[in-house]
Formats: sequence, structure tokens, C-alpha cells
Amino acid sequence: MAIPKTSILKFVELALTITCLGMHYKDHGPVYSTDLLVVTGTFGGYLIILIGVFAGLVTGQPINKRIDLFYSLAGCALFVASGALIIQYYDKGYSSKSVRDLGLAKGSISIINGAVFLLDTFFTFRNE
Repeated sequence: MAIPKTSILKFVELALTITCLGMHYKDHGPVYSTDLLVVTGTFGGYLIILIGVFAGLVTGQPINKRIDLFYSLAGCALFVASGALIIQYYDKGYSSKSVRDLGLAKGSISIINGAVFLLDTFFTFRNE
């Protein structure tokens, strides 16, 4: 039995989201900022969404194509925006090089996850 491309992409999205959330927990960056709300909401919200979607795929109950397209497009936009906000914050220079490197890595992984969401949107639209 072949595993669909979308199932593999959902697993990659989930793994990258967990990685981003773990890095965010280690050092969340700006305190009391709207940027922090966007980033935390994206990472936490999509963790919940992706666990539900992945559980549906594993049990043979995939979600509707239109809903999947919506979640994938919104995920792409939110992860790219979050990554840009994170990189902008840590690119200004930081007192600790290790904290700065962690922040820039978190922003980069977030943007990569946004690209994976875009790829998932493409495959979902083509019914692959």
C-alpha cells in the first residue's frame, strides 16, 4: 500500500511545528508584543490542527479538500509571517550569540514549514 504524498507532508509539517514550538519554549523572543502573539498562536494553534488532521489520516478519515486547502494556505501565510517576524527580531543583534542563533534557526524553520504548507496545498489541489 503506497503512502499518499499528502500524508508524508502532514507528518513533516507536524514535525517542523513541534520543533518550532520547542525552540519557542526555549526562548520566545519579544515579551508582551503582538509579534509574540502571532508566533505563539501560529505554533500552538497549528500543533492542535495538525494533530487532528494527522489522526484523521491515520484512522482513514481525511478532512474535506476545501478545508485542507484553507488550513494549508493559512498555515503557509502564518508560518512565513511568523518566521519573518522572528528573523526581524533576532537580526537586530542580541547580547547572547547562542540565543540569537536559536532565534534565527527558529525563524528559518518556520519559513521552511511555510514552504512545506505551500507544497501541501499544491498536492492537495491536484488530488495527489
